[in-house]
Amino acid sequence: MNYIIVDVERNSFKYATDKPSEIIEIGAVKLDETGTVLDTFSTLIKPLCTLSNFTSKLTNITEDMIKDAPRFKEAYSNFVHFLGKDYVFVSWGKEDYRFFQSDCNRLELKLFEPSSLLDIQEVYMYGVLHTFNTPSLTSALAQLEIKENQNAHRALSDAESTAKIFLALRNKFDLYSVQKPKRLASELHFSSGKLNSSGKKKFSRLISSTMKKTGQLNLTWKQFNSHSKWQEYKKDFQIDSVLEKYYEKQFNKTKNNIIHSLKQKQKVESI
Repeated sequence: MNYIIVDVERNSFKYATDKPSEIIEIGAVKLDETGTVLDTFSTLIKPLCTLSNFTSKLTNITEDMIKDAPRFKEAYSNFVHFLGKDYVFVSWGKEDYRFFQSDCNRLELKLFEPSSLLDIQEVYMYGVLHTFNTPSLTSALAQLEIKENQNAHRALSDAESTAKIFLALRNKFDLYSVQKPKRLASELHFSSGKLNSSGKKKFSRLISSTMKKTGQLNLTWKQFNSHSKWQEYKKDFQIDSVLEKYYEKQFNKTKNNIIHSLKQKQKVESI
């Protein structure tokens, strides 16, 4: 069994848009069961849309760098060949795998099938920090006294950093023994039967994030309810059918407030 530590970079937008948020770079490190590096993978990908300013500033990837890069279909085929068989897909957070799901679904490509998924960020968060506050890759490297690679926010560099954290944690404890502590929305996000300030902020962030990921400004409850962000929140905070009905009633009001804020922000930026 091999471990494939993966990181991707996306052409992301800081505002709601119909443009697809596409993978523009894949980086991966292949380890065997002893932790020996067997191979690495790295490729840029030419997206359908022009790179956003946010993406270029974050990754330092430019239009000139990707002009001759392969499209996703070709790059993905090469990546699947690199993956091989019988491997664990390891990443810093759950988003990288979901990005592949999104692009494969959009282009009607078969998604690769790892033996299992391992979110090493979650292992670090619950197994070392014992917190629900999501840590950055940079902060984890610093706390574990691992030297950070120079090219942060580039796929292969971040995959290599994640591999170092994976190996460091594996030497400390059984990665699969870490359990996620239980939380209750009814206790944390509600007061007197209504969403409290923390609950309102969390619900708003969930809707806003789902808007960005789906590219749907006029998101419906049905679309939101079926999205992984809400499903994960329901599971993590143990939302029962009664609470979910309450959230459904608050959905349109919260969504409209988000849209209003976005439009106000766009007006200010256009002045």
